[in-house]
Amino acid sequence: MDKSRRRPARIPMRLLGALGLAALLTGTAVAQPQQPQRGGTLTIAFASDTKTLDPAFSVNFSERQPLYLIYNTLLALKPDLSMAPELAERWETSADGRRLTLHLRRGVRFHDGTGFDAAAAKLNLERRLDPAVNSPQRAQLADIVASLDTPDAATLVINMKKPSPSLLGMLAQREGFIASPAAIQRFGKDLATNPVGTGPFVFREWTLGQRLVVERNPNYWESGKPYLDRVIFADISNTVVGVQRLITGEADYISALSPIDIRPIEGRREIKLDPSIVGRWYGLQWQVDKPPFNDRRVRQAIAHAVDRKKIVDIVMSGKAPVAEGLTPQGLWWHDPALRGPAHDPVKARALLAEAGHANGLQVALSNPQITLLQQVNQLVQEQLKAVGIDVRLEPVAQSDWYPRLVQGAINFSPIRWSQRPDPDGLFTILLQSDGFANSTKYKSPEFDTLLEQARNASAVEQRQALYRRAEAIMVRDLPYVSLFFSSEYAGMRSNVMNHVWIGDEIPRFRDVWKAQN
Repeated sequence: MDKSRRRPARIPMRLLGALGLAALLTGTAVAQPQQPQRGGTLTIAFASDTKTLDPAFSVNFSERQPLYLIYNTLLALKPDLSMAPELAERWETSADGRRLTLHLRRGVRFHDGTGFDAAAAKLNLERRLDPAVNSPQRAQLADIVASLDTPDAATLVINMKKPSPSLLGMLAQREGFIASPAAIQRFGKDLATNPVGTGPFVFREWTLGQRLVVERNPNYWESGKPYLDRVIFADISNTVVGVQRLITGEADYISALSPIDIRPIEGRREIKLDPSIVGRWYGLQWQVDKPPFNDRRVRQAIAHAVDRKKIVDIVMSGKAPVAEGLTPQGLWWHDPALRGPAHDPVKARALLAEAGHANGLQVALSNPQITLLQQVNQLVQEQLKAVGIDVRLEPVAQSDWYPRLVQGAINFSPIRWSQRPDPDGLFTILLQSDGFANSTKYKSPEFDTLLEQARNASAVEQRQALYRRAEAIMVRDLPYVSLFFSSEYAGMRSNVMNHVWIGDEIPRFRDVWKAQN
């Protein structure tokens, strides 16, 4: 169990209870056989932007679905985003918050037959930290990790430069996936297409643009699991195609469905729907150090021109909350008093005129091949035109979109993020001046100071007040315009059992099984 003094927040049970009731009311909870059945293939309709299966180089969102099957992480996330054991059976944090000790499982083996131990875990973290490797995860880890020790084969000690409430959550996500050291040495950069982990499924094949296949690991350390023989990620161009495949039975499962997407499958006896626990945050972003967005009046004008309620009504069928900031209701750092810029076209035009754009403004908005983001973009384009801003939509492939955004090749874009177990997660990576995912180039000494104070605070009430102040600064400075927290669903055939959402919105299939009769 976690003995850390700094535990990540739990989503209140009243929120989970309400969501469970919602599931019952929509008919998504069905009677299931009590005992899992073995065998079968789960075919997932997969809107893939996957570029690598080497976890040290993972950037794109969809990559983590197969990664969670091929690899284990050092720690795991529960549905409410609290921490759970995985390759580490237990852990404790020192009184000063600067040393994390992980007690690792014994007897775990990689798919290539080599053993997992503290040295393997240490090598994986050191690989990410090595400047020569150039892992996209290096910046965040290097800001936290001072050194790594392995006092014995089953103990890993992470010495920290400063207290880091987000580290536990990181070890349950991309930064915590552990690959075989032998495979790293053997394949080098080609580990991207030859992944070897300790997970419940073994990699079998990957044909880009078509499908990715993993098969049951017969030597998996978690007794009796997995239940499925095989998981196939079958690429689709959009959710419309995926829903049709679900209807015909060509696919067993599809996630990230909006309230509009589910209309053709609502009420079908052979299909069930499972609403997500905490919706992803959707917004607009820009580079605040480049024209025209380096003028806060332009950012304010766009924020006032956007009608968030109308966007929710259209793309979410009115079933999602408008986002005032980064944090949804139900998380302990949510500020119910926070308010984003109100829809006010008159004020938007006045701000544009004040910024020297009385005769209008032309901007390019990145338009990735993601159905929901394209729907949002069309509405934003229409709403900005009403105040004199001409928006040109620039198409970009889904697999290229986020890497180009991080590289600074895209200025104005829609964006979406799933929640992290602790506010230090998203606040740091997106908004801290040196945050590794700070693609807006936002820099605020005042904001950075509040984050540092929050990391060193021990009382939840004190941390809450500091994060709320920091979020208010973000809303004032507008490196992002928050739009809404999505209402998303997983659709699946009625014989797919034991699907459980995690609060980060990334589907896991480790415990899923299929009823065979």
